[in-house]
Amino acid sequence: MFPEQTTSPFQSLLRLILMVIGFTFVSQVFYIILLFFYYKMTGQVFSIGVIMNGSANEMRLLLLMSSLGSFVIPAYLMNMYEGYGIKYFQSSYRPKVAQFAYVLFAMLAFMPLMSLIGHWNESLQLPDNMQSLQRWMEQSEKDSGNLVRGIIMESGIVGFLFNIIVLALIPAIGEELLFRGVLQNIVGRWLHNPHVVIWIVAVIFSAIHLQFFGFIPRMLLGAFFGYLYLWSKNILLAIFGHFVNNAGATVMSFYYARLGKSYDELNAFELQSWWIYLVAFIFTLIFVLLFYRTTQKENNGERLEKN
Repeated sequence: MFPEQTTSPFQSLLRLILMVIGFTFVSQVFYIILLFFYYKMTGQVFSIGVIMNGSANEMRLLLLMSSLGSFVIPAYLMNMYEGYGIKYFQSSYRPKVAQFAYVLFAMLAFMPLMSLIGHWNESLQLPDNMQSLQRWMEQSEKDSGNLVRGIIMESGIVGFLFNIIVLALIPAIGEELLFRGVLQNIVGRWLHNPHVVIWIVAVIFSAIHLQFFGFIPRMLLGAFFGYLYLWSKNILLAIFGHFVNNAGATVMSFYYARLGKSYDELNAFELQSWWIYLVAFIFTLIFVLLFYRTTQKENNGERLEKN
């Protein structure tokens, strides 16, 4: 499918971009075709409005197709057929249970700070001469919120399990394979500073979601996942961290829905005492450092064995 050699990271990046655009388009067309035949079989009237305002299950299918077409399939094909025998997310080490635990606890400890940073990000206002951009950003955020609102506030067990798959598991796998596995590798072949590479990919990761009032917390998460992959050399840990983040939001939404609360109540911000944020920062730092130490022991151990 691809040439035997890839002469430059630019070729790899161009190939990745074309594949993401192409398979995103194909996945959306496939979704429309499936929806068309489903409506025909059930005797319902099919229209463009149906595509834009479908039921919760139809929107879940749309998100599933989008994740597969935009992330999973391009990342898989890049890993399998890229030149020079490049394997983008080959696992160098088998992750330990303790490493998964440290990632879990770090994510949980960071939640209060994430909420605070997100609230601060939402309150940002552009200058007066950029109000047209501000309105576009607000509309983009509103459209994304409306899509998620109709899916995530699910009080039924079956719907909740579907949400875990569609909103947490598949996006975690697809986005980490593509951004940390493929894109971080490609940018790393251009630049030799891994920290610069991680933050560049984190900015792209956050920007591509088109949810600008959550840009900064999503960028920080992207950088964290990048360091998980850099330190551990195993994409599974980045996927796990991403899954914990998405699943946490899905579980909270399910809990609020069961209590009869609204999406707006779920997203309402409540300022905590300063010491809660301080404790959250300290524990986040502790678990990240513990995770880092376990990866360094493995790396040093491998070098000693080779020597």
